[in-house]
Amino acid sequence: MISIQKQVLLLSEFHFKEFSEYLINTNADLPYKLITTIRHSKKHHESDELCALIYGDAAEKTKKKFLQLTHHTFKLSGFLSRNYTNYLKHNLQVIEELLSKGEKKKANDIADWLSDVAEKIEDYTTLIEVTKFFAQQCFITESKDANKYHKKVAEYIELEHIKNSMYLYLRENLFFKGKENISKSQANKDLAFFNQFTNHKSNSISILARFGKYYELSFLSHPDFFKQETIKELDDLERDFLNNAHVCFHYLDDMYFKILGLRLQLDVNNNNTESMLQEVKKMNSISSFLKFWKSYINIPEIFSFSVQASHYLSSYAFIFRDDYHKTLPHDIKENMQFLKQKLESELAKNIWDDGEYIIKLINLKCFYSAILLAGNENDKAKSVRILEDTLVSYQQIPFQKFLDGMFVALIMGYFSLAQHDKVISTYKRYKKITSDQIVVKENDLTIDSYYFATQYITNQRKQYVEKLKATFDDAGDFLHVRDLITELVSYYKIPVKL
Repeated sequence: MISIQKQVLLLSEFHFKEFSEYLINTNADLPYKLITTIRHSKKHHESDELCALIYGDAAEKTKKKFLQLTHHTFKLSGFLSRNYTNYLKHNLQVIEELLSKGEKKKANDIADWLSDVAEKIEDYTTLIEVTKFFAQQCFITESKDANKYHKKVAEYIELEHIKNSMYLYLRENLFFKGKENISKSQANKDLAFFNQFTNHKSNSISILARFGKYYELSFLSHPDFFKQETIKELDDLERDFLNNAHVCFHYLDDMYFKILGLRLQLDVNNNNTESMLQEVKKMNSISSFLKFWKSYINIPEIFSFSVQASHYLSSYAFIFRDDYHKTLPHDIKENMQFLKQKLESELAKNIWDDGEYIIKLINLKCFYSAILLAGNENDKAKSVRILEDTLVSYQQIPFQKFLDGMFVALIMGYFSLAQHDKVISTYKRYKKITSDQIVVKENDLTIDSYYFATQYITNQRKQYVEKLKATFDDAGDFLHVRDLITELVSYYKIPVKL
């Protein structure tokens, strides 16, 4: 039998149903026809017979199409490997049950299929157990092959050990609080550790090693991460992952999203807006692929949310204009609406009450508030309510590094609602809370711009004209701040000579 037949026959009813629904939902009609034909046939067809059942004949040209279909369908089983990494393991119990009933041949057939499919998807923990069965069976039946199987067990244990050692290395040596303690010699040692596995024969080990290498470079803001060749390396890594999406990583490891996260971080650092938006669009399209994220916070996705919210809030920031929605590009409106819905979905998860993710929750509330600012008057009012509530509810939580960003959104909201007294009082709160300890200068300059514009609008004092001009000059390379002041001056006819 071909591999896809073995794989389909090894699936539990639950996993077969999940895979079938995935193929239906993605309009993979022929792969769906193939797996249902295999599953519901009363006999195990030869390859040519199966080809005829799918295409109507088994001519040479048709058999080539059929072969491509079987490879493509097997690759699509990455849905199972990524969502249900242990989807083959129940067969170990099936083998034991069959042997207890005296059905040795059937048990060995399943064991053979299991070994073949587990090898292809690099499920080493399953391979270890099924190969142990073969080894012990050889010993009982006095076969000379027992030692061969024991040696295979040792090989699979080593492969799983290598994979686990890389996860351990990433967790042990690369964590946020220890970043400043990583010396140059330690970084070189870390990179050497990953480099020894980048060309490994195991696809999962090679991909994990390459990810580890670039994750470290990114984590340390190493100059090598920002080299031009890194773009090609990350593109190659993504391609190789997709071509081998059926192989297994540890359960709950969203390897693809992490690879996209590295590329997105590179685009952000390079100020490559077009590429950044392409990566974000890609991340949005696959964000619901892995079902286990319903129970956890998807950290790479949160990074994607932050990039999107920051981009839209800075690039389409003139929410105070009466014609804002008329001039907003249609595709940007759709992207913002999608992001709004995604954030609402995340905030509606039943995982926030235990207090485990308070900082992440604050982040999401800030991103959601930022996107609401681009909505109608009710959305803007909702945005400032959320921000005010967040500042009060979590004042005991150390999130000072988010404060300037929160106050930018808050002041933008009040300004666009023409609540000028709120802009002024919020500005004073900001200065008092931060005690002039600026976290992000661009945010501080943005807050100053709205405040000085508000003061001029309300009292027409010349000193605020001068302060706006000084802020414009101080902005230097912060183009978004300079553009904002230019727009404020033009729209509200403030007599600033820029």
